[in-house]
Amino acid sequence: MAKPGLAADKPSQESEIKARTVEEREAALRCREEALEHDLKKLNITRKYLHEMEVCKVAAGEALSLDEIGKNMAGIELVSEIDRKQLDLEQFMQELVVVNVYPDGQQGALDVILITVNGTNQGIIRGKDQRIKRKYIEALARSRIINYVQEVPDPTKPENIQMKPLAGLTYPFNVREDKNPRGPAWLDSILRQPI
Repeated sequence: MAKPGLAADKPSQESEIKARTVEEREAALRCREEALEHDLKKLNITRKYLHEMEVCKVAAGEALSLDEIGKNMAGIELVSEIDRKQLDLEQFMQELVVVNVYPDGQQGALDVILITVNGTNQGIIRGKDQRIKRKYIEALARSRIINYVQEVPDPTKPENIQMKPLAGLTYPFNVREDKNPRGPAWLDSILRQPI
């Protein structure tokens, strides 16, 4: 037979545990409610500030006349002719062009070369036609190896040797397709530039 005191203690312990969990839940809910009220106050302050700004008025549909555009707005910059030329050049350099970098016949030459422009890498597989941005083609065209050949202009004075530089592309390539009509002249001007 069970002792009468132990049986009565067990339900009171269970009810005490339930009461503690209810209290803990209520405390957690109160903390969450306080945090939400704080966030709501911050949101209302931000909303009030945004409504005072002219940007909200424009976004809400308030029309501006041409004379008002740009007044008291220090963030608006006018686009100059120089900026347009720079923008056109940037757009030109981002165009895709089909290029083929010739395979290298030397033993140990890599099948994939890596070209880097402004910290951005472009891998190019040798011997395959690939679409790459024009800016990487410029890097290919400017990457050159210089070898020197000895020349003796006067055979009677063999001690007067002149070193003649011979420049060649580090990675010889061929442009297979360039849809921009300015492309061939642009590439030719780069390849004709002195070393």
